[in-house]
Amino acid sequence: MLQLKLHMVTLEDLVPENHFLRRLDAALDMSFVYEETDGLYSRKYGHPPIDPVMLVKYELLGFLYGIPSKRQIEQRIQADVAVRWYLEMDLFDRVPEHSTISQLRQRKSSFRKVFHRLFEEVVRQCIKKSLVSGRAAGTDSTHVKADASRASEELLKI
Repeated sequence: MLQLKLHMVTLEDLVPENHFLRRLDAALDMSFVYEETDGLYSRKYGHPPIDPVMLVKYELLGFLYGIPSKRQIEQRIQADVAVRWYLEMDLFDRVPEHSTISQLRQRKSSFRKVFHRLFEEVVRQCIKKSLVSGRAAGTDSTHVKADASRASEELLKI
């Protein structure tokens, strides 16, 4: 027989005090992100934008946890309470779709340039606070086939 229980908890209660993401959140000053991205968003037109700090944190999570794809980052956010806490998302908030994040970076060259600067600043802060060393990098040596179009393959044959 299925038994239902009601629990009253907050994300704050569910994330351990010594969790790495708590230390990361306390160590990084992300206020510069709003200043850097202010001119990229229209206040009059379109849907409300995804919070630029969330975008930077989204990418940082992929970097720090070694998650290679936006789709896998999206899945991690859906399932991990600590990650939701870090992104300041409620349990019922909709996770930004991986394709939205990818398209934003691919189609908006101005955002791509700013994002590169933002990410460099975040990594600099992480190194300064000894959250990462910057001395070594690991790979799994996975071979990934390029997503080349048939047209470019035909040009290579010529």
